[in-house]
Amino acid sequence: MRAARLHELGGTPRVDEVEAPAGTNVIAVTAAALNPVDVSIGSGRFYGGSPEVPYVIGSEAIGTAVHGRRVWFRGGGTVAELVPVPEHTYEVPDGIDDGLALGCGIAGLTGWLAVSWRARVSSEDTVLVLGASGTVGSAAVQGAKLLGARRVVGAARKTDLVPGAADDVVELSDSYELPAATVVIDGLWGTPAERALEVAATGVRYVQLGQSAGATASIASAWVRGKVANILGHSLFSTPHDVIAQGYRELCEHARAGRVSFAVESFELDDVASAWQRQASGSPGVKIAVKL
Repeated sequence: MRAARLHELGGTPRVDEVEAPAGTNVIAVTAAALNPVDVSIGSGRFYGGSPEVPYVIGSEAIGTAVHGRRVWFRGGGTVAELVPVPEHTYEVPDGIDDGLALGCGIAGLTGWLAVSWRARVSSEDTVLVLGASGTVGSAAVQGAKLLGARRVVGAARKTDLVPGAADDVVELSDSYELPAATVVIDGLWGTPAERALEVAATGVRYVQLGQSAGATASIASAWVRGKVANILGHSLFSTPHDVIAQGYRELCEHARAGRVSFAVESFELDDVASAWQRQASGSPGVKIAVKL
């Protein structure tokens, strides 16, 4: 079978003929996604380490399982024509194409659960999304608005990519002002996190889910205890299976009804090197999908 493999850390994947998984308990992949974590693993910078090269890239995909069920799933080595069935799969509702189903996957679901599950956004909230131009941030902005937030502010360097659901947009340039938010969804950390927490409202629920602006931030003690701040870490790797299942179903239903949308850019498997470079370019502002 054909699969995209990385032959050296820091390199670019290429399509190889590899041995198919044994047995019949496999998923026939129709589309796989590339995410920032895939590039981090492939560069050797991921905190959890990297597989021995060569290895098949990818961490999520859409495919057809036994008995014809169409599913979304997470795991390693997903950019391949066939993959073994992982421990958990999640049924894709009818009326959702592969690209949108992937948009509702790791990135979209992370943003949706940040507002719906971790922060539990309500109509009383002013929500600030740091890093609102990517798929995670886009899902958080749109999700907060769906949940009835009083005001949603999207902050990003590429302000043209912030979804229209945001009530206000802040450009993260050299000088900017952030609102006194009751909820902060933070995919950046670094300096933006410092500024957001310094001005946050008392009792802020601060959901931290990424570090695109830096791995460290200097947080004053008074900002945390004085504001009685709730710092909430968030990662799908630590999210219970039942929460993922419910959240994925909810997000797909919102997407199917047109209440949430994601920009998707698709590549053929033979053009996986271009897909990889697009994802590695920084914040592409779209979901990168590889069709198999």
